[in-house]
Amino acid sequence: MVILHLRHAIFIAALITLTAAQDETIVPDDLQSGFRPGGDEVQVSFTSDAVNGFKDGTVFEKDAVAEEPTFALGDSSGISPSTLYTIIMVDTTCPNSRKLHYARANFKNNFEITNINTSSPALLDYIAPGSFDEKGDDRQYSFLMYMNPGRKEITNLQLPGDNEAFDIKQFQDGNGLGDAMAGVGMVVKLGGSADCAGDNAETLPSSLPTPRPARSTGVAASRTVSPEDATASATPTDDTNLPEDAGSLSSAATATPTPASSSDPPNSVVSSLSNPPPSAVGPSNTVSTIILSSTDGTGSSTAATTVAEQTANAAPETICCQRWGMVSFLVILGLMSW
Repeated sequence: MVILHLRHAIFIAALITLTAAQDETIVPDDLQSGFRPGGDEVQVSFTSDAVNGFKDGTVFEKDAVAEEPTFALGDSSGISPSTLYTIIMVDTTCPNSRKLHYARANFKNNFEITNINTSSPALLDYIAPGSFDEKGDDRQYSFLMYMNPGRKEITNLQLPGDNEAFDIKQFQDGNGLGDAMAGVGMVVKLGGSADCAGDNAETLPSSLPTPRPARSTGVAASRTVSPEDATASATPTDDTNLPEDAGSLSSAATATPTPASSSDPPNSVVSSLSNPPPSAVGPSNTVSTIILSSTDGTGSSTAATTVAEQTANAAPETICCQRWGMVSFLVILGLMSW
């Protein structure tokens, strides 16, 4: 009896895992009916690095999403340069009063990794979140990607009027489009509460990803200074941003520096501010400062004044394989023990 219950539990767990694997997006259900499990996914980036698009449900500050994003396919398998895509963005916060914010057609892959781009002008220019005076710290927007019918270019689209709500069925039927094949959602903090005219706003998971602070690696260029400025520039620099293994680089010029000798290690940084040796040529001294920093994100919210590096879409094909591998294992195990 115990073994029988165990078999049932394993099989049910496999089915639950399978269902969860297909339902990991904040895109509303009626907009994702055509999404392909394990197929082409769309990645969206506000940092010009589309192949590392933000994770579904990422929370952004308003200023971070002010410009038109770039796009890429989430899976490099099966990409054809002859396939054309149309991408739209919809405010999906209020189910009965959705608003179209963007529509552009004829995206295609030009063998630039998985990036897709288009030379066709936008049929609806990108209207940044908040431009319609919409409010809400949980404002939701969905990007949807369609495959152009017959792989033909689209030169115009039937779009809703300025004061019309976006109707997904009317949009697709009026333009000969099937269901969206892929999509990704984001949350934008616009302040206040969403007004859905008495209706309930779309619900969100309790935990959502946030953008990471941008990583930076900078090298300050060498500069030539006069002897009068050398003393002022000889103040030790703060090494709090240096990696631990770069501790030897944190020593900046001191008041009584010594010139580099031939025995100095190749990676050491030496600042020479004293009078040059007799063999030196040139009337001025050179101060070279190298600043290295590499900061990984902590998952905290990013200031609205800086466009954040986004939470990567976590290599969708890798996660997909791991997830479906686990599902397959559980299903097989359940059937074998049935």
